[in-house]
Amino acid sequence: MASEFELIARYFSHAYEGVWPTQGPGDDCAWIDPLGERLAVTTDMMALGTHFLPDADPVNVGHKALAVNLSDLAAAGAEPRAFLLALGLPEANTEWLSGFSRGLLDEATTYGCALIGGDTTRTPQVNGIHAPVTISITAMGAVPPNGALTRSGASPGDDIWVSGTLGDAFVALGIRQGKIVPVAGTEGALFSRMDRPTPRVRLGLALRGVASACADISDGLAADLGHILERSHVGAVIKETRLPVSVALSHYPRSLVRQAQLTGGDDYELVFTASPSARPTIEALSAQLALPLSRIGCVEPLTLGHNLSVETEAGERKPLSGGFDHFGD
Repeated sequence: MASEFELIARYFSHAYEGVWPTQGPGDDCAWIDPLGERLAVTTDMMALGTHFLPDADPVNVGHKALAVNLSDLAAAGAEPRAFLLALGLPEANTEWLSGFSRGLLDEATTYGCALIGGDTTRTPQVNGIHAPVTISITAMGAVPPNGALTRSGASPGDDIWVSGTLGDAFVALGIRQGKIVPVAGTEGALFSRMDRPTPRVRLGLALRGVASACADISDGLAADLGHILERSHVGAVIKETRLPVSVALSHYPRSLVRQAQLTGGDDYELVFTASPSARPTIEALSAQLALPLSRIGCVEPLTLGHNLSVETEAGERKPLSGGFDHFGD
């Protein structure tokens, strides 16, 4: 059986080097020189069986494990620079590790984010059963001193925008769990959104100085927009008819589509607010990036009661809440 250091040398000592000078993995600490930049730092922990199905393709797991962190950096307007990887393994499965490291390196190279250190360990046994593979990534990005995007800048009168389309990953998971009957010909498109999300890094960089607040949609639109509203001390209304839907998702019942778009997680799109005066700029960005950007609602003053509502096709307003909660029932 390979030792911890042999696993690191074989699968995670990548030749790719990022912008920040570093000695790479192998020492007790990674040394970096951010060259006067402001740092954005994010951490996500994932586990097979919770964030990935147990039989997930390890290449996809590698891609997605880093992509979800890059999505957080995108929401901060940060340019990816480097990441640390902590990996808990029940066994040194060389086939799984080979695929995982290949997907991880591909994502890292695509977005210029170098692996500079981390740790590996064997997961413990409980009642004779090993805990599953666990993955923890800490990603770091660079932002100009006054260029960061946060959740706290939205103001009444601002538009609310989302990138891409919403709800595909939620329905894909439902299909795989046997809870949703698939429509023929749609599975491939839906599964790809769940397995290989695209972090909107280029959009996040372009929104510096344009967006007043921003968040990535990991736990569902209602939950993640709700974080912006809470941090900004404002309310909002979403217009149901403006929610962007993919061609594949459009073949499903309307009630399911609306649930997926409003409260389904794992989209990794960006939801952001901006002044109405920024509409021409945002529309130009959409064309430049070849990425749909949809204006779905408006920020309002905070009132007593619920701070987020959805306006139905009939023009009726309804309170909106929900989204994924790791410790929810």
